[in-house]
Amino acid sequence: MKEVNVKFLFLLDIVGARLRIRSGGKVLARLPDGLTYTLQIPEGQSLTFTYNFHFRTTIQLPKDKDKVFIVVYYSVREYFPAILMDVFRKLLVAQVVSEEEFNLANKEEYKKAINPKQDFEQNKAVLIIGFLLSFIYTFLPFNLLKGQDNNRDLSFFIGVMGIVSFAMLIEQKKLIQLKEYKARVLVFSALSIFLVFIIPLSPFMKFTLLLATATLVLSVLKMKPLKNQASEK
Repeated sequence: MKEVNVKFLFLLDIVGARLRIRSGGKVLARLPDGLTYTLQIPEGQSLTFTYNFHFRTTIQLPKDKDKVFIVVYYSVREYFPAILMDVFRKLLVAQVVSEEEFNLANKEEYKKAINPKQDFEQNKAVLIIGFLLSFIYTFLPFNLLKGQDNNRDLSFFIGVMGIVSFAMLIEQKKLIQLKEYKARVLVFSALSIFLVFIIPLSPFMKFTLLLATATLVLSVLKMKPLKNQASEK
């Protein structure tokens, strides 16, 4: 028999999460978030962990250890666009760790590892170009597109959305990840390029907007974490 110690860390702000532990087709325990449980498992058997019926992972117990320590955690990366991509990622993960790692494992450290915070300096060029493009798209329907029905509403919508988004980037700078910051700007840039090709503008105006958008993309891609934090990692 193996002594198996299990710790469950549910990394989302939901109360009442429980982990079901199965072995040999039987439910051995239902483990609440943040607690540990010790099991006696016959040699050669595996453990299956289930959360909410459809999130499941199975782990084969190591043969060369009489005492096994397993940390099971459930998480979703909280920054865009990773939060969307996590639909295709295994969200319930089981890891065999050392006894020391098991005792030290806590929700805060695992959250930091999955959603790393990166301090970065605000890029003024990104904000200036972003706001400029947003204002242009907002007021195009009332000037150059006046009297035309071709995507006037879409231009106004993207412009207003851009103004709000870049204002939020200033206000929430300390709350969001650098990856999320870049993703928001790149999404706006993609919409800007799309809009340029579908609205009736002069070739010069199209070229100017595309050049500004390209400058915006290059500026945001150059943004990096602060050096002191990058060196710590």
